[in-house]
Amino acid sequence: MKKKHRLEKLAQPGRQIRNYDGRLRDANTFKPEKVLVHDWVEERVAAAEQLRELMAISKRHDFEDFEAVRDLISEQYGARIGGVRGGTELVSIDELTKVQITTTDQKTVTPAIIAAEELVREVMDDLLDGSNEDLRQIVDRAFVRNRQTGKISTTQIRRLASLEINHPKWPQAQRALREAINNAGVRQYMRFYRRKTLQSPWELVDLNYSALEV
Repeated sequence: MKKKHRLEKLAQPGRQIRNYDGRLRDANTFKPEKVLVHDWVEERVAAAEQLRELMAISKRHDFEDFEAVRDLISEQYGARIGGVRGGTELVSIDELTKVQITTTDQKTVTPAIIAAEELVREVMDDLLDGSNEDLRQIVDRAFVRNRQTGKISTTQIRRLASLEINHPKWPQAQRALREAINNAGVRQYMRFYRRKTLQSPWELVDLNYSALEV
């Protein structure tokens, strides 16, 4: 939006903006610079939401189209590409573009992990007197939550559950750890690559908005 249009919107009579407390206030009761920032942020977030929806539609279309091509090849030519699980890599004839498709199981940690952690800590308190610091660190890392997502790593929990520890309650702790991991379905990924020559390295077509160069 051009500067002139922004100033016209700023001076629009009778305009109201919702404050942080949920109440509507006349726009002219806010500082002009705050209104300009407000408008820009609202526009950019709305545009990002539209872009996300377009990407979601494109992703659904791409996977539906891949399945159609896969079925067509199977029906018409008796050949098979890819599978339900694992990875699929499709390369163009000139070998300068390719698409990688992967399907992974999604696992999450359930609230039962709290009781499992208490049991593990009880076992550790019985076993450790400070002499086995490595084992203590493995246990501590298993229950650390990701700072951004607030989630516990299922990989670390599985690693902890795989340890063989000589304690009468450890089998019970192992079972509690494994039962605290829930299968949350599957997730499909599609990645696109291009290279300039057959000797050039593959370059990912990065669809991460923040990674785009401007």
